Amino acid sequence: MIDGDKQNGIERINLDVKYLRGERDAKTLTSGKYVATKSLLILVDGENSGEVFRTPIEGYQGSTFKQLFINENMNSRYVLQVINLHRRILRENKVGSAIPHLNKKLFKAIEVPIPPYKEQQRIVETINKAFMSLDLIMESL
Repeated sequence: MIDGDKQNGIERINLDVKYLRGERDAKTLTSGKYVATKSLLILVDGENSGEVFRTPIEGYQGSTFKQLFINENMNSRYVLQVINLHRRILRENKVGSAIPHLNKKLFKAIEVPIPPYKEQQRIVETINKAFMSLDLIMESL
């Protein structure tokens, strides 16, 4: 988890939770931590800690986020599936009382099995197929 580079004097959209969820129109800031288009932001504060967003545009990182850096030799969709697998644990083990936030030690302790890249792709494809089947079952109920 990293922060974007601090920038000043450039107007950009504030990539906060409500904007990324489509619950609010864009607000602009003239300084902040720069985030490039298609970056991954992980929510570290609040009830939904561990939720990950891919940025649709460049902007400034919202205050409740950290950028999620995934090594280019890893399939990002695979890593996101591993994080999603642990999301409940991350949500239930927040620290702090006023504004509960992601237990970063717990997050960093998540072990990510690293199979060969092609196997990572096959795992993601299999998970996606399973979810599509589950969606079809849910629609037929």
